[in-house]
Amino acid sequence: MRLIVTGCSGFIGFHCCNSLLNQGHEVIGIDNISNYYSTKLKNDRLTILNQFESFNFFKHDLKKTLQLELKREVDVFIHLAAQPGVRLPLTEYYRYDLSNILGFSNILNFISNFEIKNLIFASSSSVYGGNTNPVFSETDSLDPKSYYALTKLHNENTAKIFSLERNMNIVGLRFFTVYGPFGRPDMAYFSFLESLYKNEDINLFNNGLMFRDMTYITDIIDGIMRTIEFMRSNDNIFEIFNLGNDTPIQTIELLNKLENLSGSKAKIINLDSSGEVKHTHADLSKSRKLLGYDPKVDLNQGLYEFHEWYKSYFVK
Repeated sequence: MRLIVTGCSGFIGFHCCNSLLNQGHEVIGIDNISNYYSTKLKNDRLTILNQFESFNFFKHDLKKTLQLELKREVDVFIHLAAQPGVRLPLTEYYRYDLSNILGFSNILNFISNFEIKNLIFASSSSVYGGNTNPVFSETDSLDPKSYYALTKLHNENTAKIFSLERNMNIVGLRFFTVYGPFGRPDMAYFSFLESLYKNEDINLFNNGLMFRDMTYITDIIDGIMRTIEFMRSNDNIFEIFNLGNDTPIQTIELLNKLENLSGSKAKIINLDSSGEVKHTHADLSKSRKLLGYDPKVDLNQGLYEFHEWYKSYFVK
């Protein structure tokens, strides 16, 4: 297959490209290598991808019209690029607008112009927001609690209309707290471990009593690969799938596990955050039934693998 992956130097995008390339597919990777977090980490990911002859990198900011000439047909477009995070200050909300709203619109226009029939895009568990159900199903009502979540819900609604108008396959994937090697430094599990190794204070929101459905990166990539196969065997579909682990953990317990792995004691500063949802828990019934998705990596194994990578990359 020939695929385009946006956000290829990002966490999920890198692992997605790496998996596709190892399977022998051709990948065009697109990224602007933003400085939202370490550009060294992003460039190190790209260095690994550039070792494949079947990988071609195109540096581009999605707030601009995508000027990419395609000489051959593209089978699947995987859109993973976005402005992530829920804690940007109000003065920087424009970053969400440029990347997540305008950028998504530019992607849809590009796909339309080149008549690409299959689109997979990243949504987020954050669209559930204040949902009070114990487990989040794709059919639940949505109550976003952050501007980031609103932009992701906007993407879902826009994609649904676009799919109906253009008779094309579009699938949105609601990712639930993805973690693992080469992860995002702004995520709690990553910043916790970094602070433990540096003996720095750790900001723990809402007393660490929030629950998160932590999903290891290889399970997420398996879900993406299964989505590709699902799309290629169906016509004119629009679907939303949860990709999670179905085993939430409190953030204070997550911190305790990282303390045990690092052998360090956390210096905790408790803070309140009204923008944080109290819990996330993925109902995987639909993903299991239609995709055959079945997460394999439990949290203890996943955190061990992440810790081993962290030591090799940062501690050495």
